[in-house]
Amino acid sequence: MTTCHLSKVVCEMLMHASRLVPLSQEHLIIKLSQLIHQLLNQLQVIVDEHALDVLVSYCTRALRTCSSWTHPEVLLALSSLVYGNGSRCHRHLPELLGLSGILVNYGDPSQPDIELRRSAVHCLANLCLSVPGQPYLEEPYKGVCYGILLRTLQSPKPPDVEDIVFCTLLQSALKGTQYFLNGGKWKAVSTQDLGTLLALLKRFMFYGLPGISVEMPQVLYPAPLPQYETIPAAKPELSQDSASQQNKKRKSRGKGKKAGAEGKNDDDDHTSGHLKTGGSGVDQSGWSLGSQSASVTSPSGVTPQLYPSWKKGSSDSEFSDPEGGMQTKLRLYQARVRQSALQCFLAVVKCVEKRILYGYWSSFVPDAPGIGGPPPLTLLTIALKDPSPKVRAGSLQVLSALLEGSRQFLSTAEDTSAPRQAFTPFSATLAASVRELHRCLLLALVAESSCQTLTQVLKCLAHLVSNVPYNRLRPGLLSPLWKQIRPYVRHRDVNVRVSSLTLFGALVSTQAPLPEIQLLLQQPGSTSALSTPQELSHNWRLPTRRDGEASSPGGGVEGDPEGPCWMLQLCVSLVTQPREEPYSDSDAGGSSGASLEPLPIRLEALQDKTQVLCITILLGLTYSENALVKAAAVRALGVYILFPCLREDVMFVADTANAILTALDDRSPNVRAKAAWSLGNLTDTLISVGLEFQEEFSDMLLLNMLRSATKASGDKDRVKSNAVRALGNLVHFLQPVHLGKPVFEQPLQEAMRALIDTVRGEATMKVRWNACYALGNAFRNHNLPLGSAVWSKEAYSALSYVVTSCKNFKVRIKSAAALSVPSTRDRYGDAQQFAQVWQALAQALEHSEEMEDFLEYRYCASLRSQLCHALLHLLSVCQPNDLPALRSSLSDQSRPVLQGFLVHYLSNKGVTLVAGVDGAAGDEAGDHAVPEDGLRALNETLTRLKGQLEEAVLDRSEDLETVVNFLEDVLRNFEEVKESDSKVFSLPLSKLPQ
Repeated sequence: MTTCHLSKVVCEMLMHASRLVPLSQEHLIIKLSQLIHQLLNQLQVIVDEHALDVLVSYCTRALRTCSSWTHPEVLLALSSLVYGNGSRCHRHLPELLGLSGILVNYGDPSQPDIELRRSAVHCLANLCLSVPGQPYLEEPYKGVCYGILLRTLQSPKPPDVEDIVFCTLLQSALKGTQYFLNGGKWKAVSTQDLGTLLALLKRFMFYGLPGISVEMPQVLYPAPLPQYETIPAAKPELSQDSASQQNKKRKSRGKGKKAGAEGKNDDDDHTSGHLKTGGSGVDQSGWSLGSQSASVTSPSGVTPQLYPSWKKGSSDSEFSDPEGGMQTKLRLYQARVRQSALQCFLAVVKCVEKRILYGYWSSFVPDAPGIGGPPPLTLLTIALKDPSPKVRAGSLQVLSALLEGSRQFLSTAEDTSAPRQAFTPFSATLAASVRELHRCLLLALVAESSCQTLTQVLKCLAHLVSNVPYNRLRPGLLSPLWKQIRPYVRHRDVNVRVSSLTLFGALVSTQAPLPEIQLLLQQPGSTSALSTPQELSHNWRLPTRRDGEASSPGGGVEGDPEGPCWMLQLCVSLVTQPREEPYSDSDAGGSSGASLEPLPIRLEALQDKTQVLCITILLGLTYSENALVKAAAVRALGVYILFPCLREDVMFVADTANAILTALDDRSPNVRAKAAWSLGNLTDTLISVGLEFQEEFSDMLLLNMLRSATKASGDKDRVKSNAVRALGNLVHFLQPVHLGKPVFEQPLQEAMRALIDTVRGEATMKVRWNACYALGNAFRNHNLPLGSAVWSKEAYSALSYVVTSCKNFKVRIKSAAALSVPSTRDRYGDAQQFAQVWQALAQALEHSEEMEDFLEYRYCASLRSQLCHALLHLLSVCQPNDLPALRSSLSDQSRPVLQGFLVHYLSNKGVTLVAGVDGAAGDEAGDHAVPEDGLRALNETLTRLKGQLEEAVLDRSEDLETVVNFLEDVLRNFEEVKESDSKVFSLPLSKLPQ
């Protein structure tokens, strides 16, 4: 029986049963409710519209008329019916979520019956869930659900309610909040709404964690400095030499993992990830109490506080009492609450803008170790001390999501300068936070026994390494990390191996100084220094060594300066040798995370023959039958083409181009996307090569690249965005010898047509931004017949349309930049075409403060600066035939508006705004000239037009005079503003207005 037919049969049966069971037979109603719940959950039945309406209506009538003792079971059935169907229950939403709705009354924290309250909150959570392809729960009902869920999390546990029951209530509320957050971008009701939610999530991240009691503030406020938190006082703990701590940890780790639970699955028994090592100096809950004397330490000799508490064993008699089973069950439910809170936090990270979220950075990421006191309540504390491997993995997932894309935020971190005594700048605080992240994640790496959680540690480290500005930090962060992760490339778990290689890729491609990377790559490859029992158990490929025999991961000689580095040899062996154990390609390729793709090894750090080896292997792998391998190889070639040692090599560029063009026709969308990205990189290098390279490069290959990029511009958006970038580069690269050949005429027209259609089309804003950039890039080719070609008018028309109507300001900025590229008047076409461009730019500047989305406001100043630059550029090249169009726009009510914006731009205030929007407009920094250039262009234009005014004939003098008067007014107002500003700055402090 098919799933569709089964669902139809079950729905018909349940509707028939609802007609047979009257509301007066309450015992039968209980049975029917249980039947609905069991069938829908066990058989995964999809309820059709009619059955949903009938059964929800039956449940609501039962809740209105039947005795209260039946309501928990009816609500359970209702929760199964509305699961993922919130938007389809619109007819019943007023009765369920209205002013006196059933779920509103039962789910309110004032509801005394905890079973009714718990069932109602579970229904609310399922109503908030939306399956892919269906709309979300509509307002105002979505807001009603969120309000009840938030109040549920804020309310304390009633004194007569069991802890486990209350845990299930919290878990439902957190799950519902997660579903709510997944329903779209965060829209705060008030400025403190996000802070309230984050304070609750931080509280429940530590819920029931043994040995900790937190008085969390009601609201977390965004601030660069951490807030104070009330935690139980602890006696100072014994501090030891950090190096001896690490060595002793590794010894105990090797002993523990033999008897540990690494081979077990991470099921709901959260003690499976523990290591029973025994010892003193810790309480029965596993949290350290502090040293009573200098001789009291953990079993491995590590300071108790720093050693992960879930690694510390407890007495065997702990669970021997009669209540031991209940305590274990309670800890399981408390761990589920913590896990749900972290999943909810992950949803927050995904739906809230990062620039807003980073204001709460100090509340969740430490900036100093908690030496001598309790550990700080951060995500890293959970990763180190929570006894549940799933909760530890959840905290690391949240931290990875925070670190992903954090390069701009972390770029302010710096600790290379001398420390200041008066105050600690934010850059130094952030640098300390980065160092603490390295320290704690290395501790987690050493201590972790669960393979799944270990994979998350490696992923988190890879995100950290990819975003940290190591060139602004004191050296010494990369080498310990490099040393610690080397054993994991031979780990028995394939996901751990892939994640460790991903981390190595991030390390060798980081923006650290190149000599540091060279030293890391040239470290010897012997495993003799990595011979702890645990590390040797990680070995999955190396043969067993005989006594006195040495080997290296790549089979080379230790410390051999002439041979390839050990990591490169390992990578070569991975791609050339057959697999030695069965696993699926999805396992091997999916574990590293699609969002993190570090760059390949830097070629400058390798010797010539090693470079040839890398290139040869990559070119061969682009023809692999495995789509994941092919995509990775094509992407790596796209990085290699950017290296100075290869971009001038015509043969390498030609070989790479042929491999990319082959991959661009692959049936896998992922391979095509990587190939388009690599083609964009390759064509970026073409426009900067010398004349000798241009002469040697094959015309036929160039033609094939032009045709392939044009074809790819009609593919999916992830392919199209880089295909149009490549088209702009290729058109820019075309030389007179190419443009003179008939074979290039039709491909050129098709390429320009593809760019124009993409600018005007309905693609994503990223694609349209790239298309505008590509047109501006193409306009920079002075050999292109811009202004006279058949496609010129359409190109200007498309850019003019975008600069006035696109709702995304970054796309408008790029289109305005493209319109200001042509350097001479003839490249703008006839007077009508020039007038169209001028009017579009003037209109866009006049209405530059009008926006559909308030988030675009941060780009408003940058847009105005670019538009002012473009208008001044058009004035600098205008001819007498263009003056009537200019006069018409400068004679009406638009004149004072345009004049005010131009004065503002010339006064250097526009650029200040551009740089002051939290770096938001930094991508556009290179699009507009500095105001000094605009002032120089204005003076030159005014001098030229004044000269023409003296020689002007009568019919043109009025147009010319209007334009000259406008420019003189702009210049006069600019001088007045400048003089006013200079007077303000020259006043003594006592004279300034208070």
